Order: sequence, then structure tokens, then C-alpha cells
Amino acid sequence: MIIGKRKIGQDHPTYIIAEAGINHNGSLKLAKELVDAAVEAGAHAVKFQKRDLISLYPEDMLNHPEKYEQSFQYIIPLLKRFELSSDDYVELRRYAEDKPIDFICTPFDIVSAKMIYNAGITAFKVASADLTNYPLLEYIASKDLPIIISTGMAYRHEIQQTVRFLNERTADYAILHCRSAYPVWPRDVNLKMINWLKQFDKPVGYSGHDIGIVIPLVAASMGACIIEKHLTLDPAMEGTDHKVSLDPYAFKRLVRDIEIADQAMGSRKRFLLRGEVLNREVFAKSLAAAEDIAPNTVITEAHIKVMGPGKGLHTSRKNDLIGKSIHRHIPQNTFFFDEDLETNGNGGFPHPSTYSFQSKWGLIARFNDFYDIISFDPEVIEIHLAEKDFATAFIPERCHRQELIIHAPEFIDGEIINLCHSDHTLRSKSVDLVQRTIALANEMSPCFQGTPKIVVHPDAVSLKEKLAKAPLRKALMQSLFEIDTTGVELLLENLPPYPWLFGGEWKGNFFMDADEIVSVCNEASLNIVFDLSHAALYCNAKGIDLKDYIQKVYPLIRHLHLADAYGVDGEGVQFGEGDIDLNRIMPLFSDYTESWVPEIWRGHLNNGRAFFKAISLVSKYMR
Repeated sequence: MIIGKRKIGQDHPTYIIAEAGINHNGSLKLAKELVDAAVEAGAHAVKFQKRDLISLYPEDMLNHPEKYEQSFQYIIPLLKRFELSSDDYVELRRYAEDKPIDFICTPFDIVSAKMIYNAGITAFKVASADLTNYPLLEYIASKDLPIIISTGMAYRHEIQQTVRFLNERTADYAILHCRSAYPVWPRDVNLKMINWLKQFDKPVGYSGHDIGIVIPLVAASMGACIIEKHLTLDPAMEGTDHKVSLDPYAFKRLVRDIEIADQAMGSRKRFLLRGEVLNREVFAKSLAAAEDIAPNTVITEAHIKVMGPGKGLHTSRKNDLIGKSIHRHIPQNTFFFDEDLETNGNGGFPHPSTYSFQSKWGLIARFNDFYDIISFDPEVIEIHLAEKDFATAFIPERCHRQELIIHAPEFIDGEIINLCHSDHTLRSKSVDLVQRTIALANEMSPCFQGTPKIVVHPDAVSLKEKLAKAPLRKALMQSLFEIDTTGVELLLENLPPYPWLFGGEWKGNFFMDADEIVSVCNEASLNIVFDLSHAALYCNAKGIDLKDYIQKVYPLIRHLHLADAYGVDGEGVQFGEGDIDLNRIMPLFSDYTESWVPEIWRGHLNNGRAFFKAISLVSKYMR
């Protein structure tokens, strides 16, 4: 289900509705302030109510409520005083139109439904009292808008009847569990009804008349993908709903806590965190050679021993290994790999040269495995430097046909390289590190083809605090001005929202948004390395369309880092194991002709087996 531009469902962020209702007390000014309060709190939608009292109630009841039961004596005068006129409502809708929030309304009659539809609402809400009001439902279902329907005053069989009614009309709707008492106490909320409502295979939510924020949070954790809660400017105001409403501060807390709960819920997929992968590697065991093993040897149990760390073939694969004929020489005390179970030396995947890419495919190397990686004969070699590598004085023994890309180190003297840092000393050290990377590239350049490319992270990260963008941008521009790029092409890399550094998760503050990337690059006359995984994580965090993001930065791309991603911090995973819709995104690169590498995290292990798997998957989209 889609409301406005947001997808609603189990695998999407909880959709939060600020129910303004009639808490404006008949004042257009207060109604506008409620819209602003909902926006400020971070709600995704603000909802009002509309009644045509003349068509709803007998004239005598409207004029002489004192003649009727006590409940009518109380509510009818309030409704008359608190109802916005149609003109006021149109003005309110116009006021909210340019704000980052969906505008929803509950009509209590067909006259009101027609009026609010023509005013341009985002979705219809049906009050639980109208769950069996089939003439109203008939009209609403005939329109091209999603429907949210509450169940507070309904029996189960009535809910089932209405579900059948809406399904017959192919309506797009969600169902909210609700208890229509004001307030409803925790003992009466009965949140297990959320599970019962899931049987209808529609988005299920919770509309709360409870006190506080605990119960909506529990509902969200149970799978309610819509949370509706009343919002008031002042709980002490006159009216029926203020006492069960949250003030703006409390509503903001609710939004914040639901967002945290959404993150904690995760998904049904099982991923290992970066820290878990590292710990697994350090403490796990692998299958290793108990003696020198010559090519074409058939492996027996006597050839195998168990050793740490967990960088080789997992110990659970021992029976798979026994009886295999090994295609390579394995020295004593070195690991078996997954590829030793395959007949193809690339781990069962064809060599990338068989794919006839129009772009230039490459592999990532470090100085210590340079010759192993270059032996696969990529068209591009991207060397990832660590600060200590400058002392190695590594120069290839011969010239190579590959283009050279060098990724500058990310750390210096135990600190993160940061071209955006406000501290002049650290920023200058970062500039110097980039300059040393450029000098090394110029020294190695005669051994490779073309002009070397230098990949640099602007960074601008922090552990907890959010940093202002303007000073970060100013510092970055100063750093770029100070760097001498003679002999190389400097490329900035787009960054993730929550990078993993020093074994922990940090917060990104700059050079993530597409517009700010374009702005910086245009001013500095630079291009970028586009990291698909980083971009996907940022789009996930901000609710941005990844396709739109890519189209904005595409003209600046001179090199690609390709990998999948999940959530807001799961970067560099194998294609097909993350959240990216590859069939929608990867065709954007079908005509790409520049260089690219698979940047699968830890992909260099097992003789680059994960890299070759990624290249095989990329070949479906890039030729």
C-alpha cells in the first residue's frame, strides 16, 4: 500500500499519523498550528475530521440538543462550535500542501467525503463508527485514494463483512485495531487483535486512545505498520479528545522512539554485523593443510588439520573436502578455500574476460596480495592503501597493462583522515596524506596505463554529535584547494550515513546527499567514485529513491564501487543479499564505459572468490 510517496507494510518504516481531529476547537489558526506541530514532531501525516452536521443529524437535535440524552446534550454543541467550514477546510488543505507531510481526513458523511476529495487529500480515513456504513464506503472505494479504516466499535463478523465488501471493489486499504473509549486503559487495549487482523493480508495498524506513548510502541513492535495518535497543542483545552492526546513534545518523543523500534526490528534476513564478522574471523577455525599438498592430490582426512583464524574453508565443510582432487599446490599450515571444492580455479565462476564488458572491470588489491590479484588479469587494479604502506616503497617488478587506481588511507596516526575537519592540524595532516598518496601514484604510474586515479574519502564523521554542514563544506573546499593533483585525477567518494571505523559505527555528516555532492564537485571541478552500497544506505536512511539519486550524480561518475547494501549500515554485502532492487537499479549502468570494481567486504579472501561471484552477477546488467 502506498500513501503519498510512502510504502506501507511490514518491511517498511512505521507510518505515523498525527490525529488533529477537532483539537483545533473550530479555529483555523489553531488548525494550522497543529499542522506545523505535526511536521515539527516528524509525523508522516496529519489527519483532520469533517462533518456535514445538517445531513448527519435531525434539525431538531441540532437546534435543541437539550431535549435529548445527556451525551447528545454534551457532544452536539461541541461539534457545532468546533466544525471548520468548507472554506476553512480548503484553506487549511492549501496551507499544508507545501509542507513535508501527508494530509488525511475522516469524512463522517458523503457530503463531507465529496468535499474533502475535491480539496485534494492524500488518503481517506474511515472512523470505526462507519465501518459498516456501506453507502459511505461505496463512495470512498470508488475513488483513487487509499483508505485507512478503524475497527474500534465493530464486532469481528462486521470486520469480516467490511473486508469482503472492500475486496469486492478492489479497494486499497489498511485496517487499524482501535478501542473507542476515551481514554482506554491498558487492561482493555487488547493488542493481540493486531495478530488477528493480519489474516486479511492488508497493512495493519493501531489507532490509540490510550494515555502516553508506551502502548503505541508495543503495537509497532507487534507489527502495526501504521500508528495513529491524537495530537493537541494543550491537553487542558476544552474538548473531547484533548485528554487522550499527546502534546507536541510527547508526540516528537513517540516518533523518535518508533524510529528506534523500527531499526531494532530489522528484517527477516540474517546478516552478520561488521564487528561480528571480524570476531568470527579472529576466533573461528578453518581447515588447513596438515602437510604440503601437491596439485591433483586426492584429499584424505590425514591431509587436513584445524587451525585459526577463520579465514579459510569452514570446519563444517570437512566431509565435502575429503575425496576432492586439489587443482593447486597448498603449503603446510595454509588454508583450504571454497574454490578447492570447485572444478574452476575462480571458485566456479567464469573469468570476467568472457563477459565482453564495454566498461573496464577491475579488482581490489593490497600491496601484500598485489601479484595474486594482478594474475587474474583485470583491466583495472585498485590498490587500497594503509598508512604503513608508505614505508614499503612498493614498485611493481614489471610494467602492466592495467589502469591504476589508488585508494588513499582512511586513517592517520590513529585518527580518521578528515578533509572536512575544523581542527587545522588534523585537516593539514589529512591533506598531507592525500598528497603522499598522489606522490606514490606518480612514482608507480610508469608501470601502468593511463593517468592514475586517486580515491579519497572527505569523511566529516562524528561519534555522536551532528555536525553543521556549512563549516564542513568550507573546510573541504580549502583542503581541495591545497592539494596538488599534478599527474593524477582526484576522485571524491560518496559516503555512507553510518560508516564502520575502528571496529565501531560512526555518524556521517557530509558528502552523502546527491545535491551537495553535485554542488561541491561543480565548484571544485572534480568527479567522483560512486559507491553504490553507500548511496543505497543513505537513501534507506532518508527515504530517498535510489534511482533518482543515481541519476543526479551519474554525470560525475568516473569510477564505480559496486556492492549490495541492507538497512542503513550494512554496506558491501554480496549482490542479492541486500535491499537493492538490482533489476531496477543496475540497468542505469548498462551504457557505462568507465572503470569499476566489486567492493564486496572481505571479498579479497579465498583468493577473491566473492569478487568473481559479484562480477558474474553484475554481468547480467553491464555488458
